[in-house]
Amino acid sequence: MAEEFESPPGRSFPANHATVREKLHAFLASRPAGADASELVGLLLSGAGSDPELGARLVRTMLAADPNFVFDAATGLWSLSQNQSLRVALDEARFTVVDLETTGGRAGPGTIIEIGAYRMVGRRILDSFQTLIRPHGPVPRFITGLTSITDEMVREAPPIEQVLPSFRDFLGDSVLVAHNAAFDFAFLDFEFRRLFGIGLGNPVLCTLRMARRFLPSLKRKRLDALAEHFGLSTAGRHRGLGDARMAAELLSIFIDIASRMGLGRLDRLLDDHQRGAAGRRIERYVAPEEIAALAQASGVYLMRNERGDLLYVGKARNLRERVASYFNSSVSAKTADLVSHVWKIETRETRSSLEAALMEASLIRELKPPYNRMLKARAPAYFIRLDLMDEFPRLAIGTKLTAKRGVMQIGPFIGRNGVERSVRALSRILGLRTCTGKLTPEESFSPCMYGQMGHCAAPCNLGVDEDSYAERVRKAVAFLRGRSGPLMGELARAREQATRAMRFEEASRLHHDLEALAALSSRVSRLSQIVTENNLVIVTERDGDRAAHIVLSGRLAASHEIRSLEDAREAARFVAENFEPYKARKVTREELEPMQIVARWLRERRPDEGRAIQLYSPRIETAALGWPEEANGEDDSRAHDGPERPQPEAD
Repeated sequence: MAEEFESPPGRSFPANHATVREKLHAFLASRPAGADASELVGLLLSGAGSDPELGARLVRTMLAADPNFVFDAATGLWSLSQNQSLRVALDEARFTVVDLETTGGRAGPGTIIEIGAYRMVGRRILDSFQTLIRPHGPVPRFITGLTSITDEMVREAPPIEQVLPSFRDFLGDSVLVAHNAAFDFAFLDFEFRRLFGIGLGNPVLCTLRMARRFLPSLKRKRLDALAEHFGLSTAGRHRGLGDARMAAELLSIFIDIASRMGLGRLDRLLDDHQRGAAGRRIERYVAPEEIAALAQASGVYLMRNERGDLLYVGKARNLRERVASYFNSSVSAKTADLVSHVWKIETRETRSSLEAALMEASLIRELKPPYNRMLKARAPAYFIRLDLMDEFPRLAIGTKLTAKRGVMQIGPFIGRNGVERSVRALSRILGLRTCTGKLTPEESFSPCMYGQMGHCAAPCNLGVDEDSYAERVRKAVAFLRGRSGPLMGELARAREQATRAMRFEEASRLHHDLEALAALSSRVSRLSQIVTENNLVIVTERDGDRAAHIVLSGRLAASHEIRSLEDAREAARFVAENFEPYKARKVTREELEPMQIVARWLRERRPDEGRAIQLYSPRIETAALGWPEEANGEDDSRAHDGPERPQPEAD
């Protein structure tokens, strides 16, 4: 019988016992092996954990009469009654190792095309489950090339609606195991919810996460790499049953490793599994049902703690998938720390990932969430800069745009090494200086090492006059504007001459220079334009809700909701009135961050994320914004003057 307990002076005790038990239930759900009273008290009271007797009595008062909780006197641990079935030796535990083949990387109705699975008890494989599944759409060519599964093979196969009930029976209440289990779980959970009205509730183990935990020194941890490491057969790779067999054999090996590490019981292995690769336990207070209910749309998510304080703001192309990744995959220690404090996730949907990125930047700037300073994992973007206001410009690389007038900026480039190598080659070939600062040329000045080696025209000691140096700069500008043919042709001819003259070392150097410039030329051609010369209108739309984002001289000048013909006319008027003035305006510091966001979005956007209409004049037709004048019985008398030039979409 539970003891009566009165809250002592100076201690605050939660008044609502039901709410407290819910909190403890959520905590223990992630601790199959249980937790001692001091841990539970730490969740509820500040300072009570320092008094072990007080804590034990308090928890016993709260939980002893509740059948959902069980106390193990031998270990002194509290756990959930539902987890008692997990207190079995690993050699007696029941597992179902599964592998799915799908039509793509995003879960949706009828996207599973094959299920392969093995049922195991401990390290023993008992029986298998395998079937092709007829998807709701065609099998993409890439998937056919990877898996060899064709439309003809699945045409007569049963649909997922017929297959899933039998697979659910095969799975039972065993532990679901997969390599990169977050992927397979997402597809199965989606179909379970769609067809049965309830998600997949089985415990989950991931052999990829176990490999990261148990084999940290092994560089490659893909399924075939692990099979090769342990000498396992890779027959049937990229097919359901073949990959499931490899994962089952890996599980058998990892069970042996876990047992030798003192994790010989299923609940203890699951407990350890929650720690992820970082060795930090991932506490979870957000229910899977809440994440499953999030929209599969672009937007921002705001993570809050138990008190409602904002911890982190992030953006996503797919809110459900992005938020789920915090809980379903191995994460860093910093991310695990964030997740362990998250109790509520608020989302705000947008029309496109561009608007999500702009909203994220605005919210971070305004609200300053603490974890946004700690979790900066995105690869930095690099920009090539050429200051045309300098008498002797030089090519430079930076991660930020500058507000200085007259600076040509192109990018963004992801990955520094390649672009740095190309810029060094371009500077050396044209003889541009690499030194920083303003030059005051003097004939007696001793040039630096690059000037002495002939890699720089040495304007510092009048090795070249200002006009000759300016011609070299013009060649660099032409190259960066996409006119790479003349310079590349010169290098190719020089390489051929060196080869014919048997100057092979020189020919090899010229060949490497050509490769570096070809790589830069290719990357430049894929970018929108020189950042500060971008003039375009980005049209985003979702469920009939449309907006036009106007970019003038690289600046995000305005965003207009386009709900009517008059809205489209207003956007067109704004372009006409500001096209030329923005060319003369200096970039302000506040405009730099939106400029970088737009430049990066143009580089990384997907075809379905919006239309980018390039502007060659101050004129844009309302039809381009989705509201043709003639379709509304209007004439074009309000259109702006300007040349009748086509307005193609940016690549």
